[in-house]
Amino acid sequence: MDDHTVIGRAVAILDAVASTPEPMSLSKLAAETGIPKPTVRRIANQLVAQGILCSHPRGYRLGLRLTELGGMAVRQLGSAELAAPFVHELHRRTGQIAWIGAVSGDCLVVLDTAFGREHAGIMSTSWPPKMTLEAVAATAAGRLMMATRANGSEQVLRLGLTRLTPYTITSPRILQDRLRCAAETGQALEHQETRLGWWCGAALVPGTTTTHIVGLTAKMHELPASKGIVQLERIAAGLGRELSKGPY
Repeated sequence: MDDHTVIGRAVAILDAVASTPEPMSLSKLAAETGIPKPTVRRIANQLVAQGILCSHPRGYRLGLRLTELGGMAVRQLGSAELAAPFVHELHRRTGQIAWIGAVSGDCLVVLDTAFGREHAGIMSTSWPPKMTLEAVAATAAGRLMMATRANGSEQVLRLGLTRLTPYTITSPRILQDRLRCAAETGQALEHQETRLGWWCGAALVPGTTTTHIVGLTAKMHELPASKGIVQLERIAAGLGRELSKGPY
């Protein structure tokens, strides 16, 4: 939504470009942001001049300077560097996709992932670095996000639950039961609710001021959830002890 400020408009343009892996045209940027096309063109071209966006024959894409700024932000946050060995250890123990994210407002920002070559394809097509609460309501991480905040499910239920697979929970009553369980245990688990043949588990990392969630996404025929969750619990507990030593 256009807030009519220069910074707000620049952020809205960046969010719109980041929402798709394909270049975004000027017309679509204007439609997505609600900002007049001449203003979008002026701000986008200024962002290109700064390396924050880059021009493309079909529109605009994110620029390399964002990678630089993102890397600096992760280093300043500190927790990502401490978490990396634990995430990679979880991948080593399970052979599946391990990850950690930090909750920022209504979004989960992925800080680090670890996966093998065989998972490169799915990671490149379906793993955004920033996921809104509405987009992850069917995931284990999304349910933990909702469970850790007061009235966390109201926004999602108001918009309605999207069925991603035949196994996706769309019943508000069942979802509320899952959220109560997640709040009590600090863990969440979903089987084939977001992608057929896959399960995902997530656990809150204890002992930190920033809400961190560590997770494991696995193929069902390669790793049973019962075995994967045990490893996930151990990693989350060990990471929590490490992060509790610093102001994270």
